[in-house]
Amino acid sequence: MGDAAARVAFRAAEALREHGFAAILHCGGGSFKSQMKKADGSGAPVAVVIGEDEALAGEVGIKPLRGPGGQRRVSLEALPEAMAALLYGNEEEGAE
Repeated sequence: MGDAAARVAFRAAEALREHGFAAILHCGGGSFKSQMKKADGSGAPVAVVIGEDEALAGEVGIKPLRGPGGQRRVSLEALPEAMAALLYGNEEEGAE
């Protein structure tokens, strides 16, 4: 993870926590596949994926780990609402 992605990851975790979500920040170690296995093993319902491309665009990827649906990108500002929509099914609030 590069510096830009690490900064965005910190901001994303803080934004989620400010909106009442629990967030575990994992900033390193291993391949993407290894990190996704760790996220899945943690029991988390969703992974927030941030690479350099996302960081430079001011976006994050959100990937459901426990249900249907694929990864999608949202702006960092829309993350809390998109997370609520994904977890609680209120799609109108999570729309970009």
